[in-house]
Amino acid sequence: MAAARALFKGDTREAIQILKTASVTHPELLFVSLALQLIGRSDKHLSKEQLDFDEAVASKTDPYLRAISSLIATGDWFAIANQKSLPLSDRAYVAVRNFDDEQLTKWLNEQVAMAVETGDIEGIVLTGITDKLVDIFAKYVEKFNDFQTATLVTSICAPRYIDDYRCLAWRNAYRRYLQRHKAFLQRTKFEVESTKKSKRGGRPTIKPPSRQIALRCVYCDAETTLAGQGGTGSGPSVGAPDSRNPLMATSINAGISCPNCGRHLPRCVVCLEVVGVPRSDRPELNGEPEVWMAANFPTFCLKCEHVLHLDHARQWFTRHVECPVPECRCRCNFRANPELNYH
Repeated sequence: MAAARALFKGDTREAIQILKTASVTHPELLFVSLALQLIGRSDKHLSKEQLDFDEAVASKTDPYLRAISSLIATGDWFAIANQKSLPLSDRAYVAVRNFDDEQLTKWLNEQVAMAVETGDIEGIVLTGITDKLVDIFAKYVEKFNDFQTATLVTSICAPRYIDDYRCLAWRNAYRRYLQRHKAFLQRTKFEVESTKKSKRGGRPTIKPPSRQIALRCVYCDAETTLAGQGGTGSGPSVGAPDSRNPLMATSINAGISCPNCGRHLPRCVVCLEVVGVPRSDRPELNGEPEVWMAANFPTFCLKCEHVLHLDHARQWFTRHVECPVPECRCRCNFRANPELNYH
């Protein structure tokens, strides 16, 4: 490989030296180096037997040695540029260095068309970030169904530089693939990083996914951020919080009241204080973490829908069975399945 690339650059002496050094372990390379020396001295009278022998040796080895042998035998750079066993990047280097403009244009068009037709992603070295890149990946995905590679490569340039619906289709297919295999963290990381890389002028060109978690009022079914975003919801529209009662505006800003209907969070049926706000008995001053953590955690009865602070619920139901609300006969703490071994 090193000798061939030195020869591609026009450094025949370096190629000969590399072949001589390698001939210590591979004696057949000595003949190739001698042939190169004769070529370098402009000796055109090589015997055909010698050239045929070198080709036979090269045909049993790697493509780079075959390229050297081909150049010795024919002196034709077209043969090397069209030798498909060589990487396209090396063949492109040979073509750019040795072809004139017309020959180079024709060769590049042929290679790009062939890459699009066969789905050879090595053709990216010729297309760069263009629409032809998507055409190559389209055929590649059709042949191998590998939309992961297509998505990861195009995520750095689409839709930032390329606007093609196929890139969006591959992206959605890859997201569904990760979701289907429960790779939630990988899917989230992919979406976040690809959105960052899509920035143009400081703004992402990929629309961020919609929120999957939202807070809704249990009374009017409106999102708690409705008034702040100026959107429309299921409830009646209202003015800005400043036009309300100052106390209500404060509670809305604190996240206690619904910005749409004004209803606040439910009250604990034991202490009658609104859950989610600092309590008058200051449980956070208690030195035991279990106590003040339970004091901040509301618990709901799924049957009667009454709400209690968790510590109040524990205290109440250690001595009672029914709900603390008068005339509510709900047995909130009833253990319907004792075999579950509650603690």
